[in-house]
Amino acid sequence: MKIFIDPGHGGDNPGAIAASGLEEATVNLDVALRLGNILTQRGYEVNYSRRTNINVSLAERARLANLWGANYFVSIHCNSATNTSYNGSESFYYRDRTVAQRFAETVNTALVRQTELVDLGVKARNLAVLRLTLMPATLVELAFLSNPREATLLATESFRQNCAIGIANGIIQFTS
Repeated sequence: MKIFIDPGHGGDNPGAIAASGLEEATVNLDVALRLGNILTQRGYEVNYSRRTNINVSLAERARLANLWGANYFVSIHCNSATNTSYNGSESFYYRDRTVAQRFAETVNTALVRQTELVDLGVKARNLAVLRLTLMPATLVELAFLSNPREATLLATESFRQNCAIGIANGIIQFTS
């Protein structure tokens, strides 16, 4: 089973930035590498859109996954909002009533179970990495960098590991 992991943002595109200066791209990459380690230990083949702090275009992320022949695609992100009280985890997929929707639901449920954050649910979105991939794909928003409590959690290794464990649990459950 081949899982393509996409740490969102990177390079000159840091993504959301917490009040502390913590950059989304840094969190995304760390969680993605942790997720890959867990999945590799469980016998999955893993590939990434990036393994370092570089910028990879959205189309290139999807092209790499398609070219590799991934069975599933997971894009890792952190959320942000102008209202700093917004909190929780959510996941996206491209089309309703598809394998991708069920995959996103399973991954999101497992993430929320592991992190004990508010479940904001799973929604259809027309996002390039979801639309351009040929395999079932989900984009996971771990937590809100704009929320002071969640930004503090996202800065810790233990919480990032819990995010990776939660996503891995969802992937394993869905693909077993």
